[in-house]
Amino acid sequence: MRDRFLGIANGVLRFANGVNWTSAIGFAVAIVLSFVFADALTAQIAVKYHGRHVPETVAIMRLLGVISIAAAVAVHQLFTRLIAIVESVRVGDPFVAINADRLQRIGWALLVLQSLDLVLGATALYFNRINVDFVTWTPSFTGWIAVVMLFVLARVFRVGAGMRDDLAMTV
Repeated sequence: MRDRFLGIANGVLRFANGVNWTSAIGFAVAIVLSFVFADALTAQIAVKYHGRHVPETVAIMRLLGVISIAAAVAVHQLFTRLIAIVESVRVGDPFVAINADRLQRIGWALLVLQSLDLVLGATALYFNRINVDFVTWTPSFTGWIAVVMLFVLARVFRVGAGMRDDLAMTV
């Protein structure tokens, strides 16, 4: 089946996955550079925050880089499974058990992302408490709804695929 939207979606998802991995590489490089230029980094933070909370600020910045890489792995899982689902729709056979598995994997990836978001929130609260500049944070309730929705959709797909297989055997 030739569907222009599916072709565009496939291209956008592949591009986004490339950007995702480029970002992950950037975070890995930043972590390495934070050790290579540790003296300059700690000096800059010491000047900005008058010598307070320097070691923990540097450690948390590195930890955030590691968390960002973990998020990139989860996002990769999400994108690659979604690309595979788009491909199954393109060939005209989306209601198969493997797509239920893919939706469930996307659900798990979103659960990981939502959990990492909670860590980001805790970090924001901690930095706010010690007066270190950091982004504001708001919990993503829609993200949690999306997690539940994906697990439900995975079950719907699994039941639908089973019904379809049963029907195929009776015909």
